[in-house]
Amino acid sequence: MRGILCIDPGESTGVAWGIIDDKTRGKAYEAVAQRLHADSITIQGEEATQIRTLYHIWTDFKKFCVHTALLDPESVDLVVEDFVLFPGEKPGRATTTPERIAWGLEGYRMAQYDMYRDRGRSLPKHYSPIIWQKSAAAHRFKSDRPLMELAGCWIRGKDHERSAFAHMILRTNILLDRQVPASRPIRARG
Repeated sequence: MRGILCIDPGESTGVAWGIIDDKTRGKAYEAVAQRLHADSITIQGEEATQIRTLYHIWTDFKKFCVHTALLDPESVDLVVEDFVLFPGEKPGRATTTPERIAWGLEGYRMAQYDMYRDRGRSLPKHYSPIIWQKSAAAHRFKSDRPLMELAGCWIRGKDHERSAFAHMILRTNILLDRQVPASRPIRARG
């Protein structure tokens, strides 16, 4: 089992989370459809407020995964859409908000980790690195409405939450692809 929290940052930030079976022999959308402790939300507001809110959603989810669901801290992923500003896009606040929120969250998490260590806490604190995923890689799932419906991720009117769920399907797909295939009997050549 693996906890996955995905963020599609922006002026409206989509967040989706759940615990999935990353050892299933099925397809990624099936694993996401059977997710546990799952939910999604759209966050709006000032960037600093969004960053703090995202931090609290992340830490609450990770604590649940580790302390209640008894997952190893290494089995909890934080996935963030890797925003890339393409040439020719209109410059300005609206086009760079996703980048500022994503890196603001990373900086905020690093500061909280450092403060924890500086306070002389005896228990080690685990720091989950962000898994950056390209928007275009997740878009192939988001734009496939029948697949998103099968995965239980098509939320009417919640485009940014659907984008976050598309990142969950992508992350699950990557995890399932890394599994060692079932062994086949070795046949003697003869």
